[in-house]
Amino acid sequence: MPLNLLDLDQRWSWLPVFRIDDTPDLIPPWQLTETDNPVVALDTPRPDFNGALVQFLIGLLQTAFAPQDEDEWLERFHYPPSPDALKAAFARYQDAFNLDGDGPRFMQDYDPLSAQKPLPITALLIDTAGSATHFIKNLPQQGISPAWAAIALYTLQTNAPAGGVGHRTSLRGGGPLTTLVVAAPKDGKRPATLWQTLWLNVLAASHFNSEHQRPEDIFPWLAPTRTSEKSSKTEITTRLQVNPLQMFWGMPRRIRLDFDSVGNGECGLSGAPCETLVRQYRCKNYGVNYNGAWLHTLSPHSHETGGDILPMHPKGAINYRHWLGLVQKNTDKKIQRAPAATTQRFLHEQLHLEGLRFRLWAFGYDMDNMKPRCWYEATFPLYALPETTRGLFEAIVKNLIDAAGLLLGNLKSCLKDAWFSDGDKRRTGADLGFIDAAFWSDTENAFYRLLEQLKTAPGDDESRQKIYLDWHGTLNRYTLEQFDRYANTAQIAEQNPRRIAAARKNLMRFNYKKDIKLLLDIPIKPVKA
Repeated sequence: MPLNLLDLDQRWSWLPVFRIDDTPDLIPPWQLTETDNPVVALDTPRPDFNGALVQFLIGLLQTAFAPQDEDEWLERFHYPPSPDALKAAFARYQDAFNLDGDGPRFMQDYDPLSAQKPLPITALLIDTAGSATHFIKNLPQQGISPAWAAIALYTLQTNAPAGGVGHRTSLRGGGPLTTLVVAAPKDGKRPATLWQTLWLNVLAASHFNSEHQRPEDIFPWLAPTRTSEKSSKTEITTRLQVNPLQMFWGMPRRIRLDFDSVGNGECGLSGAPCETLVRQYRCKNYGVNYNGAWLHTLSPHSHETGGDILPMHPKGAINYRHWLGLVQKNTDKKIQRAPAATTQRFLHEQLHLEGLRFRLWAFGYDMDNMKPRCWYEATFPLYALPETTRGLFEAIVKNLIDAAGLLLGNLKSCLKDAWFSDGDKRRTGADLGFIDAAFWSDTENAFYRLLEQLKTAPGDDESRQKIYLDWHGTLNRYTLEQFDRYANTAQIAEQNPRRIAAARKNLMRFNYKKDIKLLLDIPIKPVKA
């Protein structure tokens, strides 16, 4: 019998998890809701695997166990289904989750691709950039277990970067940004269960209404691939041509794991003994080419006037400057940014779940075309505020972040004024990325401290003005300190004390300019006649 990821026959427990007593375990997906020593987290050796697996499980629940309405959603949050109930729900789609065998295979091309040259299994790992195995030289020969091969395969298909001619990116483009609502107890004594984390990101079934109800409309590997050569009638695949649930099961890469040339021994990723080690796979270009406004429910999106609605991607470290767009809607010049659908549902439904606090977990690869620069992840606090005060709260938060951006931009400009004379070509090429990174990191604690104060009384004029003044003082002190720290770092022969003094004066003048005072509601002294 084929290895099946749903493991309804209880032959193959493969999903790596932590239980509440901090012990690791391997379970089938339908055992997520066991009440005896409940499951609280995933347990993989790689953050991208954890990020992919949590999306796999959300997609599985959204596909096979979606609530009919918000009342049913809330009931299941408080009273999780039994493992047997999940098992029964998953049974409908059992045939779509075979990893090997002669029939359709999970996340793999319908064609065996036997004519293609085999590639080492390391090429499935995004951070190897297809062939780099400097730090894992023995992995191609050693191989990995079928479970880790399945996880690596799903991770690649979900995050697929550009891979050369015809090697398509993921449904959300290469290295999408994913945001999930997660819960934690207010007393901090008992961690949230994995079920709670997953269920907070599942929407009502009506969100995915479609006339395309065949299994292959959801799981593309159940039928011949919708290849994307220019001569093909299926060159692009839109949300209207298949079931929108395919956003969780997108298959941009044509891949076939090789279960004919396997080995045995220790898995190269887990170190555990394994009778079957997958060492290679085959692939072919021109897989499914996803196009159009898919609006993945786990990603924030941006919309430029006259352009397409696009999923957002990490560009550098994720921090509070991304609050606008990830946690609340934002319009900046010609670009509108909106949080993921699951985040918006949380905010709009005002989920006041007793004993819990909520955060937004954001993660993803920062990609440079086909090469990953870094994996980033961060969390943001979420506040379940009533609609009567949320609008004012969000307006104030936007002002705080906009002011921070303005003072940071001026700090960098004044540092260049201090370092370089007018016309110095080095000014244009000066890399001040380290100033950016330090600014957002160093001021983050102060920002969230003020948000904690703001959430209690955003409509109180006195409290609001105190928060604005506090924030302005923080930014003013920080920018002056950073200017003084770096302005004199040029070579002694190139230092110009007069130029540095002028730049510092301009920095102080900008920090108290009228536009900044208006943004932060700071009283403007009347000009004497």
